[in-house]
Amino acid sequence: MKKLIYISAAILAMPLISNAQVASDALRYSNTTIGGTARFMAMGGAFSAVGGDMSSLTFNPAGIGVFTKSQLTFSPGFAFQSTSSQYSGVTNMATQASGNVQNAGLVLAWKNSHEDAMWKGIAFGIVYNRTNNFNTQIYTQGNNYNSTMLDEYTDKANGTYYANLDQFYTNPAFQTGLLDTNAGGKTYFNIVRPYLNSGNYVTQQKSLTTNGSQGETDFSIGGNYNDKLYIGATFGLPYIYYNENMTYTETPSYADATYGLTDYTINSNVNTTGTGVNFKLGFIYRPLDWLRIGGAVHTPTVFSLNDQYNTSITANYIASPYSGPTGGAFNNQSPQGSFDYTLVTPMKLMGGVAFVIHKQAILSADYEYVDYSTASFSASGFSYSDVNQSIANSYMGASNIRLGGELVLYPFSIRAGYTYYGNAYTKSADNTNLTRSLSGGVGVRIKHCFIDLAYVYSYFDKNDFLYYSVYDNAIAQNHTTESNVVLSMGVNF
Repeated sequence: MKKLIYISAAILAMPLISNAQVASDALRYSNTTIGGTARFMAMGGAFSAVGGDMSSLTFNPAGIGVFTKSQLTFSPGFAFQSTSSQYSGVTNMATQASGNVQNAGLVLAWKNSHEDAMWKGIAFGIVYNRTNNFNTQIYTQGNNYNSTMLDEYTDKANGTYYANLDQFYTNPAFQTGLLDTNAGGKTYFNIVRPYLNSGNYVTQQKSLTTNGSQGETDFSIGGNYNDKLYIGATFGLPYIYYNENMTYTETPSYADATYGLTDYTINSNVNTTGTGVNFKLGFIYRPLDWLRIGGAVHTPTVFSLNDQYNTSITANYIASPYSGPTGGAFNNQSPQGSFDYTLVTPMKLMGGVAFVIHKQAILSADYEYVDYSTASFSASGFSYSDVNQSIANSYMGASNIRLGGELVLYPFSIRAGYTYYGNAYTKSADNTNLTRSLSGGVGVRIKHCFIDLAYVYSYFDKNDFLYYSVYDNAIAQNHTTESNVVLSMGVNF
């Protein structure tokens, strides 16, 4: 066990291994949700054929052509998320609450004073809409008789000389004695595996905390042609801020007389930041006074991202032939890693229809298609061929449906909505992210001012693969619910 009591010169010269993105990272930033004004969220985001709302600029930019007056809005919100995690027959609950800004924007509308002009007006807008909430808390715990996280570490280390182990992954496990090799070779074993499959087990605990958001600042222009055709274009500048802290602990149920291990803990942190660019074109056509048809296309978004990351492992031992006469706590901290890369998320196609009933009610429906398998990573001097192939194999095209309704009883309005975001996973991926939302809200107009309130309840199920092992796959089944409350305040001028 001499590697626990000194670090050789070869280890000090060990190369850094770049942090590698995985397929789930691409899905996280490609799978955006509805966010924005309270009116937009209360109606399920079904605005492709409605327009006239700040948030529609992020979905169908032709919506800016519907504005006949200039408008200023601000929309703070509050989100509460709860996740129940079932693993090995044990269910645990964790919650997370956070405040946010869902929307802020300004539209400047110009109305043509010539009544016989074909172009009735033009509008410019700059608006921020929040498109993803990354604030989550998940706690998983259970007993595993068949496998250990160290099985995955062993698989990854095999075939690599110990001086070249990944400093952010397998090397900390090696330095703390959880992995070992015979006579300095390239074949490894872990010190938990010999005790399993004989009635012994390890208690596994995983705590995952994420925070951050994804949003977009849009610069839009649009026009109204003869009160029949509305067109618009948006130049989007999205951003990503994502922070993840993971703590994973295994505690053996058995008395380890050979190695002396009492427990070990893995801590990892990843912080992702960056910005991107995209472009959107859209139209809304009104063939009849009571019917509107809309559609939009979004180019792929090109993100320039940076990851800051680190890992540490602490293993606690009692006295044993392996750990020495005193045992103790052995810790290894990786360096601070940094990596720049590019992510391209899929293009989006959407269309919608809206029925306007006596100018007092709106019923609207949107359809959106996104092929998540087309997302891809790239970086200078680094090959993402395996990861991009995993994206292509694990994900597929998904259909998203948004439904909304509004009843105006001046000066009050009542709204409701429903969204269905289809599953992006292929059958072979053995997972799902199908998400459904129910929403409702009210609003009041007083002269040039308005106040809107919305509530959105969303829920989805998703499997969390703690690790992969030839002995079994440690899969937690997570059920997440999220409640969002948004208040919008605005003025028309």
